[in-house]
Amino acid sequence: MKCTKCQIDKLSKEFPVDTIGRKCIHIPTHCLKCLIKHFDVQKAQQKCPECEVIISKHEIKELNLAWEKALFRISLKNISEIKTKNKNNPDQNGENNTAKGNVYVILLNGTKLTFKLEDLNTVADLKEAIEKQTKVRINKQKLSYKGAELKTFSDQGTKNPLSDYSIVPESHIQLMVLLYSISKELSINALTFDLFWGYPTTGSDFLDGTCMLYTGIGSESQHYRTFDYAATRFSDIPNISHSGDIMDHINQRGHHCITANLASMPPDVTKLYFILSAYNSPNIGCFPNPSFNMFDPSNPDAQLCSYTIQSAADSQAVIMCVVEKNDINSWNVFEIGKLSAGNAMNYQPILNTINGINQY
Repeated sequence: MKCTKCQIDKLSKEFPVDTIGRKCIHIPTHCLKCLIKHFDVQKAQQKCPECEVIISKHEIKELNLAWEKALFRISLKNISEIKTKNKNNPDQNGENNTAKGNVYVILLNGTKLTFKLEDLNTVADLKEAIEKQTKVRINKQKLSYKGAELKTFSDQGTKNPLSDYSIVPESHIQLMVLLYSISKELSINALTFDLFWGYPTTGSDFLDGTCMLYTGIGSESQHYRTFDYAATRFSDIPNISHSGDIMDHINQRGHHCITANLASMPPDVTKLYFILSAYNSPNIGCFPNPSFNMFDPSNPDAQLCSYTIQSAADSQAVIMCVVEKNDINSWNVFEIGKLSAGNAMNYQPILNTINGINQY
């Protein structure tokens, strides 16, 4: 995983084992070393460099203690010896896995699953274990580690061993849950994101629906363009648009609609993140009776995303789902449900949260 501060690939152990602060709701993307440099242990009321929540002096001391006790400070010579040993003694089709320790599977919403590596030889073994624990079917799972997708089978039809992907104890693997697969033929139709909300008790306000486009894959992903109430169209991307604010003051209802022709996306665009955020109100729960649909107008009964907005009631924003292009140029919809700080007035915390998602 690459640290977003120093831009160096680091071991998972070199990052905090938990959130940076108790009020943070994102996976840390700054390594411990960079965090120690960022925080001054003598100062109080400092902010998290990723989401800007207040980090207490006690929490900063805990980070310093974690750094002082870190066990990952091993020499480059030892790393080289380990890599050479692994290269000269690969597992054959995942058999005889003697490595012992835990591996962790992280869902996009931050949920963390723990598995014993010694019980797993192949990617198929891991997916079966995930299905038993989460009820997510194997064909709905996409696993990624250090920017590479963990494929169940090789081109020859044999089961891929976890060792082929350098999975070792303490590895953190990302799990994306497939909600809907959009074929290349279907993607010529418009994808529609339709959002409605009621006015909060304070009066007219906005529950913003936003679409962020990204290029690249994994840690190389880059934010490309944002479509929202203010930036409704771009001349170089004519086949995606945002309705802007549609406010019904009589019935006290707001409406946003985003449409996208996936087949006409710029070729470099690989992901479309769909986000909800509260504008003036402190959290999403302030808006009564919110509802949304994501569908293809040619088949409106097939809902592409089924996130329950009420799950984000206490959060300022939620990254609901991502529509991602696969290696055969068709598109898949993956569930996220990741809570975040930030809104349409300040997208930076949301960008930081998405950056954390993209690191795997």
